[in-house]
Amino acid sequence: MQRLHLSRRALCLPALTLCAALLWACGDDKETALGPSTGADGNITLAAPPAGKGIQVVIGPFEVPAGQEVQKNFYQKLPTDQDLYVTKIELAYNTGSHHLNVFKSDDIDVADHMEDSFSAIAWESWDMVVASQRNALTWTLPEGVAIHLKPHQQMNFQTHYVNGITQTTPGGMGKVVVNFYTTDKANVKAYAGALFANNKKVLLPAHTEDTFRKETKPFPNDAHILWMTGHFHGWGKSFVVNRWDGTQAGTEVYSNKTWDEPPVKFFDTPLEVKAGESLSYTTTHVNNTDKEVKFGPHVETDEHANLFIFYYPAPDEGAAIYDFDGGVLVSSKAVQ
Repeated sequence: MQRLHLSRRALCLPALTLCAALLWACGDDKETALGPSTGADGNITLAAPPAGKGIQVVIGPFEVPAGQEVQKNFYQKLPTDQDLYVTKIELAYNTGSHHLNVFKSDDIDVADHMEDSFSAIAWESWDMVVASQRNALTWTLPEGVAIHLKPHQQMNFQTHYVNGITQTTPGGMGKVVVNFYTTDKANVKAYAGALFANNKKVLLPAHTEDTFRKETKPFPNDAHILWMTGHFHGWGKSFVVNRWDGTQAGTEVYSNKTWDEPPVKFFDTPLEVKAGESLSYTTTHVNNTDKEVKFGPHVETDEHANLFIFYYPAPDEGAAIYDFDGGVLVSSKAVQ
């Protein structure tokens, strides 16, 4: 479904702990180019933005027991009385995380808490801010483009960790660090948003190789795509994104053959799409087991076919487009 809801500078805030699991902080006044590193306790660390230039969110550490996978939703409100205009996001997390999705909401108002759940969130009430399946990601938005976070914005930091067979979490601990770098509103001319699609038609009978295609919803306006990434689980063989002319696939714009650390395609020159145009993505999966594999969130037992696109200008100061319908089986053949 498509979300089109209507709805000064960031302050350096004292560090405080919320829900005994999440820390908000700012760094010192010095600019830093330090990337993520491993602390003495074996957990990821990342320098916070300089004072007055952003905030940092630290989630965890928290336990990821051996033989299990956990998905945690950390519901928190931004501890600021002022609007934040985010121009760069840094993400880093301990090895073992399958994904990190960050959402904001203008409709939800809940007490700060952590929830263990693999159930889908209420998509109609949340807008995706950023997402990553990589251990570290830095996204610098183009000049004049920002992500708007309101005073005391309701947030959900959703992280999925796996400590099983297909993926492991060394040390059995999860931890996530997110840096939001900010600018003044006067520097902002457009807002970035997300298009998040998944193909729920994915179904893999035992001992088959199956290829599926899905076309995204049309873009509501002329758009500049900044980056994209494709996401599937261990049965995934290839993930290809093409332009779509309404009847067939056109120019290839993204390709992925790595399920556990999928590549992110940043466009040095944004990929231009016109209002009403779509993209398509084609995924091939191989199931050489004796069991049927269905679409679902669990890495060890289910398969996915998800596409994340980040672009500008987004409607309604960053309303997300969610696209969970459609998808077709293109081909299927038997494998041993």
